[in-house]
Amino acid sequence: MVLIVGGMAQGKLAFARRELGVEAWSDGVIGPENCIYNLHRALRDQPEAEALLERWLAGHPDGIVVCDEVGCGVVPMDKEDRAWRERVGRACCLLAERASAVYRVTCGLGVRLK
Repeated sequence: MVLIVGGMAQGKLAFARRELGVEAWSDGVIGPENCIYNLHRALRDQPEAEALLERWLAGHPDGIVVCDEVGCGVVPMDKEDRAWRERVGRACCLLAERASAVYRVTCGLGVRLK
């Protein structure tokens, strides 16, 4: 599995398409495709996303996960938003640990972290 992270609108999907050959993806949901784009949205909007992600990982060992970095900047005042940021951060830590490669994309340029 490959994890791609970076800020909003930094070219993560274009990088995945160009460098990793991604042709189809689930956008904001954990779906059947081999690429999950906008994992951070799935973790907010999709019930039981963590369990779905575990099942997806088991079925997609060569899959690609693309997620916005949401932990930078001002801490939200809303308790639910803080909890969501925490979930996204923890999920990305677990994914990075399991990943064969991790990229951080800024301005469309990917830097391999792992």
